Amino acid sequence: MEIPKFLAEVLAKKAEGGDPLAYLIELLEKELDPEDKHELYVKSSEWFWEEGLELMRRGDLRQAGEKIWNSVVQAVKAVAERRGWRHDSHRLIWAAVRRISQERGDPAFVEKFAAVEQLHVNFYEGHLEEYDVKILANLAGELRRALISLV
Repeated sequence: MEIPKFLAEVLAKKAEGGDPLAYLIELLEKELDPEDKHELYVKSSEWFWEEGLELMRRGDLRQAGEKIWNSVVQAVKAVAERRGWRHDSHRLIWAAVRRISQERGDPAFVEKFAAVEQLHVNFYEGHLEEYDVKILANLAGELRRALISLV
């Protein structure tokens, strides 16, 4: 199914410069039961990951980084949803990462998340080069896999 252009334009406007698909997922999560939410987050993490890698291959580093960042955020949401933790703000996503790191006794969750967040910042600032994005994408992949394994 393809989203009609007029709906895509509304989503883009409502996303206020952010990712329209991430905004749509936020809207959907309000209507789903917990098990469906968990599945939505895992599947959307995979979609954002694949889309990010494709955009990176095409050289669109800002969009690629934002998609890869969103793939990690969706994985965090999947873990948080499974554990019954709130995750509906940037602050609460960070809190979930911190709790996961503390639970696992592994500071790498926080370290990698902090590094990967630069991909999100780059979407707005454009300060990263291809070299940087590739390094951070590799870290994002490691973090995403570790998070999904906890679901």
